[in-house]
This record gives sequence, structure tokens and C-alpha cells, in this order.
Amino acid sequence: MRKNSFHMNILFVLVFVLCAWGIAVTDFYKTVKAGKNAPYTIMVYMNGSDLESEFGAATDDLTEMLDSGLDSRNANVIILTGGTMRWQNNAIPETECVIWQLTDGYLYELQNMGKVNMGNPDTLRDFLKFGINNFPAQKYGLIMWDHGGGSIAGFGHDEKFNDASLSLLDMKKAFEEADLDETQLEFLGFDACLMATVEMAILASDYAKVLIAAEDLEPGEGWNYHFLSALNENAEIDGFELGEIIVDTFMEFYEAHGLADEEILTLSVIDTQKASRVMDAMGWLMSRSSVDFNDAEISYPAFRNVAVRRANTKTFGEGSPRDNYADMVDIGDMAIQLADKFPFQSEAVLRALENCVTYNRHNSDVEIYGLSTFYIYGGKSEGIPSLRTYSALEMNTAYTQFLHRFFDKLVRSANDNESICDELVLWQPLEDGTFRMAGLQSPTLSENIWPTINGEYVSLFPISCTENARRYAIPIEVNNHDADLIILLNENHLDGKILGIRHNAHNVFQKGYDPVNETDEIFFYNLIFDFGTHSESWEKNSFAVTAPLLLSWQDAPASFKQGERCTDFCNTITYSQSPKTR
Repeated sequence: MRKNSFHMNILFVLVFVLCAWGIAVTDFYKTVKAGKNAPYTIMVYMNGSDLESEFGAATDDLTEMLDSGLDSRNANVIILTGGTMRWQNNAIPETECVIWQLTDGYLYELQNMGKVNMGNPDTLRDFLKFGINNFPAQKYGLIMWDHGGGSIAGFGHDEKFNDASLSLLDMKKAFEEADLDETQLEFLGFDACLMATVEMAILASDYAKVLIAAEDLEPGEGWNYHFLSALNENAEIDGFELGEIIVDTFMEFYEAHGLADEEILTLSVIDTQKASRVMDAMGWLMSRSSVDFNDAEISYPAFRNVAVRRANTKTFGEGSPRDNYADMVDIGDMAIQLADKFPFQSEAVLRALENCVTYNRHNSDVEIYGLSTFYIYGGKSEGIPSLRTYSALEMNTAYTQFLHRFFDKLVRSANDNESICDELVLWQPLEDGTFRMAGLQSPTLSENIWPTINGEYVSLFPISCTENARRYAIPIEVNNHDADLIILLNENHLDGKILGIRHNAHNVFQKGYDPVNETDEIFFYNLIFDFGTHSESWEKNSFAVTAPLLLSWQDAPASFKQGERCTDFCNTITYSQSPKTR
């Protein structure tokens, strides 16, 4: 859904333009005459990416800023636009990055930075210097606008520079070189997925008082920028209070449009100065839980105990087996899963969370606590580079060591043969003796009929299952790009609803879903399994499926077999050609 139409003819541009052409990027922040001192200067790092080129999401949010009614005497709003192949309006150039000022419902161009990479920390640094040097204020805020991937993948991707992104260390470098340790931000906000992480909060703690971000995926419409009008009523508001308004307006927008039952909604306000206490408590808990990992006699049961609880921990950003590497978990649920074994350490984590997360709203029917962390599991095939990235963050030593020990056990433990999760599989026998997975579904769904899209049998890989709603991913290729087709089942959509397409670019997760367009060429991926060698591969079907897509349920052909997909506590998958007796 698009929030608003955007009419750029209402915008007056090229006021304050100075000779930006040919100036070195490090000089950009020096070239504009200083603006007025205001209670706030809010800087928006708007990396448009495919969110803008495909759907105009950045244009929509600019419209909301223009329509917010913000009195410019209360805040300087400075916006850097770039990172996208196409802007869906007639005023913002597509070949350069441009700095703008939002003033009383109009957008003015301040500086043309040329073609620079928004996945380069130098670009973020120079934008911050520009805003702080030229628009002094009592308080400063920074909003990072684009996709997000959590503690390992970081933020954003620039379409013009091979989807370049900013890691957590890249952002820390930009903040440090912009002297934010001296001019501390009142708040750092991420209008992006998966960025309410304890690792982000700790790295930001020297540069920002408050972190405002989502634990889970965000809808494509993102934040509601009408929150800016709150500064008209109280320009002296601090980051915690403004954060609560941002969270409330975010939730109220989706509730008012009847989307709260379909969209994943989470947003938190986090005290960065207290994030290290959460991490310290996590290190104490997880090192205590793994103390017996190296004991020859009890290491396997000890590891199994922890791994089973990891499997049941609330995880964010999950996808199909071709797209399941985020491994961000809710810290509160992580502690609760271990509370019966380690009550004192678990309680310490929960107390630290309560002090650190000052405000948190969500629509999950499973309680989540507002702050996440990286906990390797689903993405164990990417474990070595992921843990290398995590170690470079230099977080709590005890927790970092736990992750390495847990991963080592995860990949070395033999198949337990005791599954903790079963799904029914529909096998299509092939002529070479292998089998194509034609369908996958939960045993709680009907065992006699199978999901199809436009008559083709498809596999529903579970990614988020709660009491009120279940989301599934179907691995696809769309227009030569790998993606997941996301399906929702709830009481309003008992036969399922196609929410849209979710892309994954270098593990930076898409905000919202792409609609299925009539021009899209979609190929389904099917798992091919050989029961003789127990080897598997992925095969793309030989013909494209085109819109409109219709999800329906059909009986299986008589030649197909029904089997089972079993997952053990090490997240190891095994298959059978017949289901267990129930």
C-alpha cells in the first residue's frame, strides 16, 4: 500500500545552491552558510534503493514529511537522497546524491554531492558533518532510511554501487569521524528491518543517547513521518519522549488502515547507555549454560539442552532454506527459555532489559522484549564468516566465546534422530531415482490436500508461526533474482493469502514486500533429494509462472508419495519417503 501520492510540483528547489560541482566529498560539509540555531536538527540518511526505484516508498515518506505541518522554527530537517536507480518524482535527480532542507512544507536543495556511494561510511560521515556544522541545534537526531539486516549484515544497500551496505563497524567509523562523541545525537533511528539489536545499541552508545528501531521486519511503508508535528507542541522534547511518539504513530497508522493483523509490527525505544548491562547479563547467562560443553561425559546432553531451547527461541528475519541467515533472536525470550535451568542469570537479563528498553510496542502474540541479539542457528552454513564479523565487533567476551563454542557443537554433533519439528513432504518421483519436493506443509494443516499456485504444487517453509498467524516462504526466482514468496494463514485467510515477494540482498532484509506484477517472471525452486546418497540440490522449474497468482489447495496425484521432513535440535534436516505413524 502506498501512503500518499507525491506531487513534486509543490516543491521549490535550488534555493541555497552553492558550487558543489567538482568539490571533494570531504569538503561538502563546509560549503553552505550556517543556518539558524533550532531546538532540533534531524538528519535523514535516505538510501532509496529498490524501495524507491520499484515502489516509490522514499517519495511517499518525503510526502509525509512535507505534509506533517512541522514549523521549521522548531526543527531543521536535513535529508540526503541517493542510492536508487530511479526516483518516482520529477524533482530529485537520479544520477547524484543531493542534500535537501525541509522548510515549512517545501523542499529546498542545499548541496549536490555528485555520484557517491551511500554504502560508504565516508558518505555518512560527511552528511553528518554537513548537518551539524551548518544547522546548529540544541539536540540532533539521525534517521537511517532503507533496508536492514541486523548485527551481522548491517544497514542498507545502494543500487548504484552493487548493493553496497554499511556494517555496524562502518557506522561506528562514520560516527567517530563525524565527532559525534563530542556532539552526541539525542536519538539514532532506523526506519529499517532488524536493527533493534544490543550490538547496535552498544556501538552507538558513545554517539547517541537513544536508539529507535525494530526487532523484526518492517512493513514497506515504514515509519509515519507525521510524528514531526509533535515538535510543534514541544520543541524541547527529549529523545525518549519523541521515541514514544514515533512508536505510537507507527503502530496507529497500521491499526487505522486495518493492517495490524497482516503486517509484522515491532518498534522499540532503547537507552543506549544501559545496553552494555544487557550484554554483560547475556554473557553471564550463556557462559553458565555452556559450562559443561567441554566435559567429555556430559557435554552432549548439555549442548542438546541449550540447542533445543535455541530452536524454540523467538527468531526474527527467518526465510526459506535458501534465505535464512539473519539469526536475530529476542533477548528476553532467550533468557526465558533458560529460566528453569539458570533462574538467577535469566532474571538478571530480564532486569537489564527492563531498564534498557524504555518503550516497546508490537503485535506479536508471543511476548517480545524490544531488543535482539545474534545467535547462530538457522544460518549455520554461513557460520564461519558470520562469527568472524561478530568477533570483530568486540562485544562481551563471554557471549562471543559462547557463540563460537555453540557453533562448534552445532556443526560437529551427529544427527540426534530425535526431531523437534516435523513437516509433511509431497515427493514427486523422477526418472533417475531421485525425488522432487513438490510440497511441504505443517502436519496441523490438512494431510490430504496440498498447496498450489496457478496449479503448480509448492512447498510452504514455515518462517513465523504464532497462535494467531502463520507465515510461510516459497523459494522463487523473480526477474533473475532469488527471493521468497511470502504466504499468510490466519483466521481471516484460512486458505492463505499471498503477501508479496521478499528479496534478500547480501542478507540485508527487505522492508515490506514487493507486489506481484503482471510483467514478473517467477520460477519456483524445488529441492531434489537422493535417498541413496542422502544428497540434495535445488532445481528451478523449467517454465515461468506469471501474475495473477492464485493460491489453492488440491489433492496430490496418485503417482506422488507422501513423506516427512524432520529437523533435529542441531537444525539438521532429514527426509523420509513415508510419514511416521501418528
